[in-house]
Amino acid sequence: MAEEFIIRLATTDDMKNVFELSNDKLVRRNSINQEQIGWDDHVVWFTNRITKIGEPFYIVESYDKKLIAQVRFDKRDEFVISISISSGFRGKGLAAKIIKKCSEFSGINKITAWVKEENTASQKAFLKAGYKFDIKDGDYLKYVYKKSVYIIAEMSANHCGDIELAKKIISKAKEIGADAVKIQTYTADTITINCNNAEFQIKDQNSLWKGENLYSLYQKAYTPWEWQGELKMYADCVGIDFFSTPFDFTAVDFLESIKVPMYKIASFEAIDYPLVKYAASKGKPMIISTGISSFEEMQEVVDVCHSVGNDDITLLKCTSAYPARPEDMNILTIKDMMEKFSFQGVKIGLSDHSMSIIPPVAAVALGARVIEKHFTLDRALGGADSAFSLNIEEFAAMVQAVRETEKTLGVVDYTVNEQNRKFARSLYVVKDIKQGEVFTFENIKSIRPANGLHPKYYNEVLGKKAACDLTFGTALQKKHIKD
Repeated sequence: MAEEFIIRLATTDDMKNVFELSNDKLVRRNSINQEQIGWDDHVVWFTNRITKIGEPFYIVESYDKKLIAQVRFDKRDEFVISISISSGFRGKGLAAKIIKKCSEFSGINKITAWVKEENTASQKAFLKAGYKFDIKDGDYLKYVYKKSVYIIAEMSANHCGDIELAKKIISKAKEIGADAVKIQTYTADTITINCNNAEFQIKDQNSLWKGENLYSLYQKAYTPWEWQGELKMYADCVGIDFFSTPFDFTAVDFLESIKVPMYKIASFEAIDYPLVKYAASKGKPMIISTGISSFEEMQEVVDVCHSVGNDDITLLKCTSAYPARPEDMNILTIKDMMEKFSFQGVKIGLSDHSMSIIPPVAAVALGARVIEKHFTLDRALGGADSAFSLNIEEFAAMVQAVRETEKTLGVVDYTVNEQNRKFARSLYVVKDIKQGEVFTFENIKSIRPANGLHPKYYNEVLGKKAACDLTFGTALQKKHIKD
């Protein structure tokens, strides 16, 4: 089913659509006080707002370019979503869909929404979009959206030419917690040519496929196209996402016919901009590996997607080695990619060819939103990619480690656990003290528990006199100290 709207990042050309003229001044739509803003101030505000790094501003419009809504993400103590729907599109059931889609687009892990208590329609929309009620604060209700890392099990050639084995991989991936299974859609003829010239031979002495001819390798490794519609339906029944990597235009057309929900572009095809543009033109989420792309090429491929109105882009940090050594992966690049691409609404993830589960954990800790890892039921079954694929136990351990990492990261929180706080130190009387007696090193100490004065007052109390008799074990209070 086609989307009912298009989402894209706001540009300076959107100013007149987002603001409306009133008495030669501009009035922000749906602002709290509808205050009027002059044109010059408006230009400054809007330009600063749409270029603010890490705070996406989205325009939601119909296919005939009518403004449906604007959605902003403002960074305060936390990210706060604001949505304004144009009057002609209210009451059409679009709010929840727009909120959910924009929240996913944003790449932000935790988003807060504040809704007035009497605004029951907005409350329902946020709940339907996956937000959870948190607290009530005055006249407002707080809703929170937490996004999980999207974990992809790459089947590739691990089906070993057996469709029943492919189905078992799909069901097992679902069972151990993957969000999606990905395959590849090509034939030997759509990915290379049948040629025995030297450049079509794999000569790398360290390659798993040393001595192979490219054409014959791809003939053995490909997933028959006649399986793929059946596998898609099987995955739908199992309840797991199923999509593919197309390697030419015909593969995109075929995948459209079986209604895949998104597209993955492989590292070696990420510089094939005509192919990327064609896949992106279908309006579905694009996940693009960057294993052989320079930074400039990463920006170019993002621009290619934007050129056809596709702003749902995820770039995957990737090391194109099979298997990849952890020391060659440079996971810190993920953090830099986030800084450089987040203002464009691009999410960042990891495509991992190592045999370790540590790189995905490190990537998630740095902010990766997608993890892709090759998966096999058993490496002993063989298959062109089995040597760098995780088996069932290993993949399950990775999923668990990623989910635990998400929980461990939590949110920025400086609140104190008062239950544990009571066992902290405070000032206590450790010898009987008579009224008027001086507080000294011998009669007061900083000890556990925390019922007395904060230890920071220790030196201030020393030398002062007791306001009353105090017995051993008394928690020292300000009233016990003579002014």
